Amino acid sequence: MRYLILLAPFVAALIALRMRDRLTAMLVFFVYLSVEGFLKLVANYHPVIHIGVDIVLWIVVAAWVAVALLQRRSRLPHVPFFMLLAFHVVWVVLLVFSPYTASLFVGVASWKVHLSMIPLYFIGYLVAADQDAPRRFMRVLTIFWCGAFAITVLQYVGGPGGLLDLGQPYMSRLAHFHEWRPFGTTALPGGEAVFALVALPFALCLALRGDYSMRNPWIIVTLVGSLVVFFISGGRQVFLGSLIVVLTMLGLQLLRGRGRAAATLVALVVVGGSSWLVVREYLLPEAQQALEEATGIPDIWRERSTVERFETLLEASTYAEARRGGFGMIWDRATAFPFGAGLGRTGSAASALGEQLTQDRLGRMIQERYGFQDNFFAAMLVETGIPGTVLLTTIVVGLGFLALRLARRAPNPQDSAFGAMVTGYVMAILVMSWGSQPLLANPTLPFFWFLVGMASR
Repeated sequence: MRYLILLAPFVAALIALRMRDRLTAMLVFFVYLSVEGFLKLVANYHPVIHIGVDIVLWIVVAAWVAVALLQRRSRLPHVPFFMLLAFHVVWVVLLVFSPYTASLFVGVASWKVHLSMIPLYFIGYLVAADQDAPRRFMRVLTIFWCGAFAITVLQYVGGPGGLLDLGQPYMSRLAHFHEWRPFGTTALPGGEAVFALVALPFALCLALRGDYSMRNPWIIVTLVGSLVVFFISGGRQVFLGSLIVVLTMLGLQLLRGRGRAAATLVALVVVGGSSWLVVREYLLPEAQQALEEATGIPDIWRERSTVERFETLLEASTYAEARRGGFGMIWDRATAFPFGAGLGRTGSAASALGEQLTQDRLGRMIQERYGFQDNFFAAMLVETGIPGTVLLTTIVVGLGFLALRLARRAPNPQDSAFGAMVTGYVMAILVMSWGSQPLLANPTLPFFWFLVGMASR
C-alpha cells in the first residue's frame, strides 16, 4: 500500500495534463496540495511524497513548455516585476555556491522553498485571461474544502484514538502540543486552519462578486466550516490573518460604495457567533468525552482545549507578549551574515537535511544559533541575506499594490472584489510573517503566487 502511495504525485500530474484547460489542471494541483499532508504521514515522509507538490507542478510545467516549444510559442508572458523576480531567482541560484551553503545538494534542495512555486505566478497570469477563471477556481476549491472540514470536525469529536492507530507519525506530531488538535487532511495538528484561511475569503469574495448570495447554503456551509475549523484547530495566528483578509476586503469594497459589503459583514458576524456557540456547546463536550475515554494520551489534553486557547485573544497580554524581539532578531542576522548564512538553514530543507548542515563546527554553530526562527524576515536573512530579503519583500509588497489597484479601479464588481481579496491576503501574509514563515512553506506559498498572478493581469 505504501508503495502505491508513492505514485500519487505522478498520477495527479497525469490527470492534470489530461484536463481541458490550464485552470482545471491547476485545480487538480491544488486539490493534491490539500491532501498532500495526509499522504506524507501515511508514507512516513518518504522523499517522493515529501516533494510531491513540486513533482506535480514541474511535470505539468515541463509538459506545457515542451508543447509551447514544439509550436514555436517560446516567449514567457510579460508579467509585472519580471526583472525583479529574475534577479531574485539568479541570486538564490548563486547562493548555492556560497561558502556557507553546506553542499551542492543542500543548496539545490532549498530551491523547494525559494523557487519551485514561482511558475504558479506565470500560470495564474495566463489563466486570468478568462474572466470566469477566479469564480471557477474559488467555487471548486471551496466545495472540496467543505469535505475536508467535515473530516476535521469528525476527527475532533472522535478524539485521537483513531488517528494514533494509524502509526507513529501522528503521535510524534501531536506530542508537541498541549491541546488535542485534529489533523484534517494535513500533516500537522491544526493544519487544516491554513486552508480555512483561504476558504473563508473565497466564499466571501464569491458573495461580494455577486456570483452567489450570502443566503446560498453552500456559501454558509463554507463560512461555518472555516470558522469551526479555526476554533477547534487552535490556530490563533491564521484566524487573525483571516480577519485581516476579510476586513481589508470589505473595507475596500465599502470605499467603492458597495452596500453589499456592509450586509456581508453583518451576516459574517452572525455566522461567526453561531459557529462559536456550536463549538462551545456541542463539539467541545463531545471531544472532551472522547478524551476521557482515550488511553495513552497526555493528561494535559484532558485539562486544556483549543477553545480556551482562542479565548486568550480577548486578553491584551496575548498581543503584548507575542513574538517579542523581532527587530533585534532581524538586526542580529543582518549584521552577522549580510549575504546569508547558507541555503537550507531554515524551513523544510533544514528539517530533512539536518545531518548535512551540522557536519562541521561552523555548520553546527550556525544551526544552533540561527537554525530556527519564528519570523519570515529573519529566516530570509539567514538563507538569502539582505539582497534576497529586500528583493522578495519588494516583490511581495509590489504585487500587493497591483491587487489594490485592481480593487480600486476595476470597472466591474467581480474583478474589484477579487482584487480586494488578494490585497487582504498579501497584507495578512506580511503581518503573519512577523511570527511565522508563510512564504517559505506550503500551502500558503503556492496560493500566494497563483492568486497574485491572477490579480496582476
